[in-house]
Amino acid sequence: MVYVIVGIALCCLTVKGYCGKKTSCYVADTGDAYFFNLLRMLFCILIGIALVFLEGVQGHLLVEGGMLAICALSGASNAAFLVGWLLAIKKNSLVAVDVGLTLGSILPAVLCALLFAEPISGAKMLGFAMIVLATAVLAGHSKETAGGGVAGAALLLLAAVGDGLSGFAQQLYKQHYTAAGSLHGELTYPKTVYHFYTYVFAAALLFLVLGMWYLRRMHAARTKAHGDGAARPRARRPQVLLHIFVMAVCMFAANYFQTVATNDYGMSSQVLYPIIKGGCLITVNVTAVLFFGERITPRSVCGSLLALGGIVSMSVL
Repeated sequence: MVYVIVGIALCCLTVKGYCGKKTSCYVADTGDAYFFNLLRMLFCILIGIALVFLEGVQGHLLVEGGMLAICALSGASNAAFLVGWLLAIKKNSLVAVDVGLTLGSILPAVLCALLFAEPISGAKMLGFAMIVLATAVLAGHSKETAGGGVAGAALLLLAAVGDGLSGFAQQLYKQHYTAAGSLHGELTYPKTVYHFYTYVFAAALLFLVLGMWYLRRMHAARTKAHGDGAARPRARRPQVLLHIFVMAVCMFAANYFQTVATNDYGMSSQVLYPIIKGGCLITVNVTAVLFFGERITPRSVCGSLLALGGIVSMSVL
């Protein structure tokens, strides 16, 4: 059952990636990346609070400081990941971005091994090594399809670190405030409350950064003699709102089902995140070929097969 749940999360991430690539076509500058992701977080907040009341757990919305700190880490890392991803996808191929994010799965795995003594078996190490090798193979493929230069690499690093820290925050929540970890005894909080506050913090941070960006842009416009830097209204097509809404639903669902897999079914971080990222390497390759005209090469096929082998090693062996 846990692999069915992980499969659903993987499907949601694939749809989110497709809509994200479409949305990136409307990103004219950094402010658009902040604004579009702020909209997505607001949609996620609405979904989250609706689920809180549907589950009848609104009494758990008053949380203690430690839980708020974990949610703040989750929100900040999600905001960094979202902005980095949306800007990186403009400068790199869809495959290149997913290759970079795969390396981010190392972060929660290593941190959880160090802090919570999660065991790493030989099969897990073999599978993880295969996924890292697949990443290296597909990185070469991505250079053939698109190159983002130094800026593209920096944005990929921001997205990968943000994604990795988001997974680590998920594990902190599991270890400290769920029945699966229960480091705080009986003090537990429902998954819907954790995700609701995650998106509240992410939205607050994006709102603050967007406001600072607009103030800086207005100041730059005033300092120019002829107002060349003044903000100009841009027409945004209605389709972008649909893509952002679908991305919000898929993001909320993917994160929620990953939490279910690790909290309710006990899947360790060394298995969950590499499988998610390795699976995305395969699905993103298919999406890139079918919808965005990226080429199939022997290198891309080899990389996908290596990722699949790594998933089998980690999940079956």
